[in-house]
Amino acid sequence: ERTKEIGVRKALGAEPWSIIKLVLFESVFITALSGFIGLGIATGLLAAIGPSIKTGAFANPSVSMSMVVTATVILVVAGVLAGLIPAMKAAKVKPIVALTDK
Repeated sequence: ERTKEIGVRKALGAEPWSIIKLVLFESVFITALSGFIGLGIATGLLAAIGPSIKTGAFANPSVSMSMVVTATVILVVAGVLAGLIPAMKAAKVKPIVALTDK
């Protein structure tokens, strides 16, 4: 999708590592933002529904800080893994090919 933008950056002298960092940062950012939105929704649902659950394994549900930290670490790792292959491909794009791509 952003082949032309990457081509312009490379034509202006961007190093492959800077392209990789850009794509990985965006991947981690999108993954983390989505995860935090999901965590916020889940916490809100727990606050709304939790008091009505009285028995069983789900009695008195809560979200601890260790769960939040663990989820954050997992989200960052998932974002890096999801963005690694596209970042490597973007770094290998030849500027002239990217700029003439339709």
